[in-house]
Order: sequence, then structure tokens, then C-alpha cells
Amino acid sequence: MADTVELHRDMNFTMIRNWVGASNREEFFAACDENGILVWNDFWAGDAIFPPDNDVFLAIAADTVVRYRHHPSIAVWCATNESDPPAAMDAGLRALLAREQPELWYQGNSAGGVVTGHGPYSWIDPARYFDGDTYSIGSYGFHTEIGLPTVPVAESMRHLAGDQPAWPIGPVWFNHDWCTRGGQNPDTYRAAIEDRFGTASSLEDFCAKAQLVNYESMRAIFEAYNAALWNDASGVLLWMSHPAHHSTVWQTYDYDLDTNGSFHGARKGCEPLHVQARLSDWQVHAVNQTAQPLDGATVHAELLDLRGRSLGAPLTAPLSVPASSVSAAFTVPFTAALPPLHLLRLRLVGHDGTELSHNVYWRYRTPADARELARTPTDVDLRTGPARRAGDRSEAVVTVRNTGRAVTAGLRLSARDARTDQRVLPLRCSENYLWLLPGETAAVTVSWPSRALSSGRPRFVAEGLNLPRRTT
Repeated sequence: MADTVELHRDMNFTMIRNWVGASNREEFFAACDENGILVWNDFWAGDAIFPPDNDVFLAIAADTVVRYRHHPSIAVWCATNESDPPAAMDAGLRALLAREQPELWYQGNSAGGVVTGHGPYSWIDPARYFDGDTYSIGSYGFHTEIGLPTVPVAESMRHLAGDQPAWPIGPVWFNHDWCTRGGQNPDTYRAAIEDRFGTASSLEDFCAKAQLVNYESMRAIFEAYNAALWNDASGVLLWMSHPAHHSTVWQTYDYDLDTNGSFHGARKGCEPLHVQARLSDWQVHAVNQTAQPLDGATVHAELLDLRGRSLGAPLTAPLSVPASSVSAAFTVPFTAALPPLHLLRLRLVGHDGTELSHNVYWRYRTPADARELARTPTDVDLRTGPARRAGDRSEAVVTVRNTGRAVTAGLRLSARDARTDQRVLPLRCSENYLWLLPGETAAVTVSWPSRALSSGRPRFVAEGLNLPRRTT
């Protein structure tokens, strides 16, 4: 339980929705307390399915509130999922909370009243997240459910499949939520992957390509809310962030606790201090999700081709961002003179020259233009410092250098036990899915629970869409 809540903290999430009260364990609430994450806590009704005995329901609700109300993480009690509670239930819960915990917000319907919901749950063009009409009532609001299919990395898919064929897509996928007639509509997700990167030749190929779609989409969900912050947008919760079992959809990490493109896209979009571009018109914003103003900062933007060559003069704008706010810097239009595929690199720099955030967009005129990423190979060199233990965790610094002639297209770092070759999980990286230009170097701090590496000897792996697998 602690591991899963820490993964939410590492994504910079500030709230978890405990859907229909699915977790009733003390460890869950304690972990949220310890990690500074608020809890939206549902009761156990919804979808127009209600308990036959309201008095018994209210008695159990009272026990639940009294049992857990000492946890500072609980911020919302919600009566029902996506439906209005019956009048007697609503009145009883309101009276109960007014008596036992009057300081907290009571929400009757998880997708009604002052909040919105109802998805979308399938893949959509990431630019559409920046249009309020995409959401259920034609505006952002506080949105309680949104998500998309998320295929994990290949090794997790093989664990999902067990002794069944993991490729091609078939029965074992269908048994793990790849439901072609469900709200997840995985056919559009698969089409998005193949339109951008071509038809997959293997499970490894499909999963590698899927991670860039995962990253791009999940980052866009949160950046759309950043761009409209307090201008109709006040918050967004995922359906879902945590997988209840091995799955192919609606998750930010998999059941093995291995993170993927969705995790790191969400983490990027939720940075407390963040620089981003609005995909609908390429306006660049600086976002400050902290309680302190950001004064004297500068936003930098540069356009580059896949070889790292400049495509024009860089843009720079000084700005300040009040606490819990967003400020526009400038627009970087996708003009007809630009190559059909290129990079937009953004940096947010503090008044003292410290980089506070960086962000890379691979901009393509048509989805098929993105296929050039896989056709532009590069290579990297890995170096690792000594592994050091501090308490119950260990860490090392992995230095990655792009030794090739093209950008690394979402380079993924992972770790394995040098003795057993088993994955080291859950793994925490200071950054991941790296876009390094030729000659660039990144020093990534990688840490793990010491219990997850019995040999004490880590081996680090770098892989990506356009580079061979390299290990230390």
C-alpha cells in the first residue's frame, strides 16, 4: 500500500479518489496522510444501484466516518458514483456529516452538482483536451473521471499473459480489459499508435510505441487544466490511476508497479513549477502550483530538427507567476515553413539561473509524420556511480550521453538485479522518457527500496523507440 501511494506522490498528484469506498484499510489513509495526498472518499453506492435498507447503510456510514475522520488526508465524502442519491440517503448522510465531521465537503453525486465527470475514457487527439466542449457539460470544472487505455511495458504484458500468448492481441488481452465495445474503445488507441509509428512487428515493438502515445496523452490531460486554471478549470481526477489487476487500460503504472509513459506524462504535467505549450494553438505558459509567487522567472523556447539543429531564433520572455496561478509567455506557431516533424523545447528558469522545469514536444503536421522518429536511429552511452543506501532505500546516479546523430525519442531507464536479471520495482527516477540531443548528457538519480534488490548489485538499462537496448 505504501508503495502505491508513494507512486501517486511521485506523479505530483494531490488527491486520490477512493472510488465507491473500494479501499477500507487503515494503511491507505495513513499512507495518504504521510505523503500529503488528499482523499476524495466515496461511500458504497452509485450507478443508480442503491442498498435495500437505508438505515443499515447509514449505520455503516456512521461507523466509517467515525473510524477514519482523524485522518487529515480525507477532504471529501461523496454519497454516490455518477447518480443522485435517494432523498433519504442524501438527508441521512448530510445529517451524519454535520454531526460527526462538519468541516469537510459533502458531495452527493460524483459527476453532478458543482463537479463534472463521465470521461472521456478512450483515446482522443491530445489537442482536444484543451477544448472545454470535450467534457461532459461543455466546460472543464472539477472533473472527477477521465482516462484512456494504457498498455504497459512489454515485460509487464508478459506477466499479464502468463502461460497464454501475449502477442498478437487476442483472448488474453480481452480478458484484461481490452474490450472493443467498452468505454475504453481500444481500437482508437491502437489506431493512434499505428498511425504515428506504424504497425507493430512484435509485443516489444507495440509496447515501445504505445509509451509515447501514453506520455503525450496523459501529459495533455493535466496541461489542459493548467492552461485554463481558475478560468473554469479547478481540478481533474483520473479514471483510473491505480490498476486493480493486470490490465491494458486506465492506469498510470501497472500491477507489477512498473511505471510507463502515462506515469511520466502525468508527472510532467503535474510539476509544481512547470512550463508547457497549449496543443490547440501552441501558446506557452508558465504554471505555478505552489503557495509562493514565482518572481523574476524567464521562459525559453527553441525549435530543433531531429539532428538537434536550430530551426530559427529562440524565443525568450520574462514573467512572474502568482501563487496557484498560470501566466502566458508567447506563442510558437507551427508555420508552413517548419518541417512536418520537429521538436519544441521549453525551459522555465528562475531569477538565479536555476532551471525549474523543461518540457519537450515532438510536433507533427500529420500523425504519419511522427514515424520519422523510429526511422532516425541514435545511440547512447551509460555510466553509473556507486549505489548508496540510506535507511530502507538505495540510490545511484546514472549518466546517459547521446553518442549518436539524432535525438533520443523518449529514452526509458529501468533497473534489474545484476545477479537474477529480475526487474527492480518500484523504481523512482528523477526524470525518465528522455529527449537528449546529440552530444547531450543527463544525470538521472535512480532509487529503489533496498528490499527489492537482494543482491545489492543493480544493472541499469536504457531503451527507446530509436535506439538499441544498452546496459551498464
